[in-house]
Amino acid sequence: MKTIQAVARYFPEKCGGIHIHLSELLPVLKSLGVESKVAASQDLPTEDHYTYRDTEVYRYPVFPQPKSEPNHGAIAHGGFDRFAQWLKSQQADVYHQHQWTPKCGLPHLRLAKELGMATVVSVRLPQPICQRQTMMLYGETACDGKIDQVRCSRCCGVSPHLPPAMLKGLSHTPMPISVAAAGVLRRLNSGSIRSVAEATLRPIAIPTFVVARQYGLQEMAQFADRIIVMSEWVRQALLVNGIPEEKLFLLRHGISDTFAQQKVAHVRGDRLRVGFLGRWAHDKGIHILVEAVKRLPEDFPIELILHGVPQDAAYRERITARIDNDPRIRVTQELSRSELPQALAGFDVLAVPSQWLETGPVVVLEAHAHGLPVMGSDLGGIAEKVKHGVDGLLVAAGDPAAWADAFARLALDEDYLNQLQAGIQPVRTISMEAAESLMVYQSVLVKQSTVGNPWTEATPMEAGVGVL
Repeated sequence: MKTIQAVARYFPEKCGGIHIHLSELLPVLKSLGVESKVAASQDLPTEDHYTYRDTEVYRYPVFPQPKSEPNHGAIAHGGFDRFAQWLKSQQADVYHQHQWTPKCGLPHLRLAKELGMATVVSVRLPQPICQRQTMMLYGETACDGKIDQVRCSRCCGVSPHLPPAMLKGLSHTPMPISVAAAGVLRRLNSGSIRSVAEATLRPIAIPTFVVARQYGLQEMAQFADRIIVMSEWVRQALLVNGIPEEKLFLLRHGISDTFAQQKVAHVRGDRLRVGFLGRWAHDKGIHILVEAVKRLPEDFPIELILHGVPQDAAYRERITARIDNDPRIRVTQELSRSELPQALAGFDVLAVPSQWLETGPVVVLEAHAHGLPVMGSDLGGIAEKVKHGVDGLLVAAGDPAAWADAFARLALDEDYLNQLQAGIQPVRTISMEAAESLMVYQSVLVKQSTVGNPWTEATPMEAGVGVL
């Protein structure tokens, strides 16, 4: 079986969790008889070919930089013709797309279907569903994911005083005008001018983008034989938006079998050592952990160890200033994959304080594999992976006082911490994930051989209804 694995970027450039996980999955798939090539964009006018960890990688050009909306890339980016030529030459059995962006979106998926490949899309982020890209309604509570022109527009800052009928009318604003309005907003600094611009330009931009997301999901379902989700909340969000249930397959993450075997002996100290692994970004919630520690007495037996990955320098600067040399909080270096087992051995518990709905995160499984209970936000994929009171604790995501209380309980009740550690069950491995991935590929190939690949009619977006 020959597959194309499509992503928006790939190694050796700096990559995120999607790409790290894919690079670990591909060798396991290969051992099951699945040959894969990676297709990834690069922000250059030229293409490139190379091998990374025994996998052939094709980097197709994206030039100039495409607009970020509509997020699924309704119009093909510059350089798409090079991607098209390459994909036509591959004669692959399965095309599997792992992202949904202007650089790796609808045109790429549609072309694969037109070429007769079986097609699979993985929804790994809230981005295809949520205009805020967090699935947090008004930034405060978990959303059901139902895309609604009025509710979503207001959630993204459009005035609640504008009547629903007006917002629905504004959703027909031509996309170039909406993109231009959003561009003006991004260039404005804070102040009175921006306040006026917000009130004027958001209604021009946001409703159109929301409708584009609605169309984008329907087009994904039209051209994908199967849509893979990693969490139940994603499955429910797609169902509530009318995606056919038979298109969906829940395929949860697994971790590297090798990583699961690299457990390092853990020695408990005289204080609760709380570890954090993740990006320096507001949605990862480092500020919640810092504020929680600050609420505890200065002599409280706790140490917060932050291994942050650079992203938002301004956010890191604010949090570092808030830490203010507090001896209980240690900011240390970003870790490589090889350093991770040793770092986990130095924690008593892993904190995952995400402020948005994650589809994973894999780090929960990695912690459990090394015998660490997890304290996580009671949101999304974290709440699906952590069993409260069994192998960890689920804590109100945005409430530092609740996190402080949870820290205090674990620090002062060693028996409870031991109980949580004893409640950890064997974790799902990447071999299990690969076996299920192969099953998905086989099922779509059987479906394709049975049904064939009939040409489909133009979608509403292609026909120019409401968006373009």
